[in-house]
Amino acid sequence: MIGKIFPKSSGSFKSRIRYIFGCSKHDHAISKIKTIGGNYFSSDPLPALLAGDKSKIDALVAEFDEIEKLRKLSIDSDKVIKPVFHAILSLKPGEHLSDMAWNRVAHQYMQDLGFTDACKYVAVLHEDTDHQHLHIVGNRIKFEEGFRMVSDSNERSVNIDAVSDIEDQYGLEKCPKPKETWGTAITHAEMKSAIAENDLPFKHKMIAKIAGCIEKTNEANGDMFTFVRLLRRQNVFIHLTKDENGQPKGISYEFDGRIISGRQLKRSRLTWQKLTTQENIHYDPETLPELEIEICRRIEDEFEVVATYNTRHYYIFYSRTRKYPITFKTKTGDTKEIEIAIAMILSLLLALFGISFGFYIAQPGDNFIEYEPGMPLNIPSSGYEP
Repeated sequence: MIGKIFPKSSGSFKSRIRYIFGCSKHDHAISKIKTIGGNYFSSDPLPALLAGDKSKIDALVAEFDEIEKLRKLSIDSDKVIKPVFHAILSLKPGEHLSDMAWNRVAHQYMQDLGFTDACKYVAVLHEDTDHQHLHIVGNRIKFEEGFRMVSDSNERSVNIDAVSDIEDQYGLEKCPKPKETWGTAITHAEMKSAIAENDLPFKHKMIAKIAGCIEKTNEANGDMFTFVRLLRRQNVFIHLTKDENGQPKGISYEFDGRIISGRQLKRSRLTWQKLTTQENIHYDPETLPELEIEICRRIEDEFEVVATYNTRHYYIFYSRTRKYPITFKTKTGDTKEIEIAIAMILSLLLALFGISFGFYIAQPGDNFIEYEPGMPLNIPSSGYEP
């Protein structure tokens, strides 16, 4: 579920309420709109709207607007306030909640955000073929003595927690959280596009995928080759732009036929420069030809296929000044077993030279150092010069 709070506004509730009931500039037919619930005295305007009568919705708007007028009479203050609250809760395509469940969700969500029984709100459900989303318009002014306002302090964090609780309670698929998308907010335009496409916002989804691959690369002490392979498993591919020296200077990401640059996604973390410096994904300029071959691969599980060669595996381990072709055996072609062996080799090289090494898959050959845990390195008889 996506939970989005739109910018709050001052003045009348007219445009927001008319919008959610499909009166103007809305792509939903009124027949696909349902009044789910709320806290107001006016009659449901929807039946009258279906009959072409807008007087009932005008009465609902007047009820919401009246609270601020009473507040101005009661409180001597020139401070500009923004009582108009508008949020949307959107399900993933294929998920569905009953009208009764949506009513409970709306009430729970508003309570979590600090709205009380003294606050007016109306919840309206929009239904597409396989996509439900709920609009909630609320008045932040409490209809009680003092006419206090619902606080919006830390609202973003509270919204995330409220949506997460709803997902858990109703068994809904979890939406990526800001820590997974590095705090990238969903804009109004992206939300409307996501609703139209019946999916999570493209940018939001892409950052979540890439962020996960960066974390896994760092956990494995991997390099740019590792990063590219992990992205491929997510069906994400990269494109490089080069400088005058033929070295990468920019990176773009491709998913589902759409390409977006790292600068557009998250310029503070997903550009080539940030990946190789700030995100600690090691890149050796001498490995560019091999890296470009890896980038061009499009088979998701090709890493495992290439890595398994009759239970013997061939890798190049490198630092900025040294390269060591090392081969080792595993009992099976299991990825975890391979990763454990690689971790042991990296630890050995670090202990021997005090230098952190990266690695990438190599083609089988004769001039490889044989590694076996607990045994001395077996250097080829022909000798090996790093």
